[in-house]
Amino acid sequence: MRQLEPKRCPPKGSTRPGEADGRRGPTAHVSALRLLAAGLEGAGGDGVAHVRHAGSAGRVTTDDARVPTDHLSRLWRRGLGATDDPCLGVKAAGHWRFGRLRLMDYLVANAPTLADVFTVMEQYSALVNTAPNEIRLTGGTGSTGSTGTVTYQIRSGDPDVDAMASQYALATVLFRARYVAGREIRPLHVGLTSDAPAHHRELAVRFGAQRLDFGAAATTMTLACADLSLPLPDADARLGEVLRQHAADVIAAQACSSPWTDRLRQVITAQLAGGGLSLQTVARALALSPRSLQRRLSEEGTTWRDLVDTVRHDRATVLLARGVSRKEVAARLGFADTRALRAALRRWRTDPAVVTSPDRS
Repeated sequence: MRQLEPKRCPPKGSTRPGEADGRRGPTAHVSALRLLAAGLEGAGGDGVAHVRHAGSAGRVTTDDARVPTDHLSRLWRRGLGATDDPCLGVKAAGHWRFGRLRLMDYLVANAPTLADVFTVMEQYSALVNTAPNEIRLTGGTGSTGSTGTVTYQIRSGDPDVDAMASQYALATVLFRARYVAGREIRPLHVGLTSDAPAHHRELAVRFGAQRLDFGAAATTMTLACADLSLPLPDADARLGEVLRQHAADVIAAQACSSPWTDRLRQVITAQLAGGGLSLQTVARALALSPRSLQRRLSEEGTTWRDLVDTVRHDRATVLLARGVSRKEVAARLGFADTRALRAALRRWRTDPAVVTSPDRS
């Protein structure tokens, strides 16, 4: 798979009092928080209470928000405190459904083979979580009969959280692999870092593993090369190329954005659908004068018009890839009609045949 170059970050402006100085901690996409909360609730917990306790209640309603990864750790601590179920992670992972992890789900669905799924996950992991977790595929590209090992180890610093969160992450990866491959994938071996529970048959059954070991140095699963070489039946190579370029651009923007920029993009996105988007209304929402907002944009290396165009471009790419109709995308992004959206797509040099959806009502 060709490596894609992300767009370069625009020049950063000076840091203002009370704002981050670029040394922010790791963050996770809000979709990861939502999925985990839903999984913990489905496994017997109170997802709403967990989110409130984690301090993220005000962010889960914003589709493109990011939260500190510590909020995920707090969710796990709540979940672990409510139950001693050794299957909590794999049970919570069972509530994954395609599209819940947004861009990442569509990226892996359009990878050429199952082995490429894990390569994509590693390369674009920052879309979901920027923490220094260990995600990699070792082997799996040799001759028939060889194997490949997927490592997915969460490293938050809390051993109990890391063990269960890694069980959850690995199970989510496995369930997604089965979905995009369109067939059952049964690991030859699963290694978990937790101590062996009194009864672990249910864990083996849920993973479908031929062998299950505990006390491992990292959370892993080993797959047969025959499985890893499977082509994905519904993958679209051209769409995959577009999505990978978009993902690279999103990650580059994350790396050089500030909390203020994130908030600005959120306000613009929220006001696009209402039809009342203007520099004045956005400035008011940010408690700034229009002149101050323009100055801040200049310090960020952009203009009001360019930023609105970028937000529209990013949202259109994601929504169209998710199968949202052009009529609905046009409405959500404040275009007069689908013709205006098509004109924007041409201007962005996005091939309508690649990123397309029917003009449904």
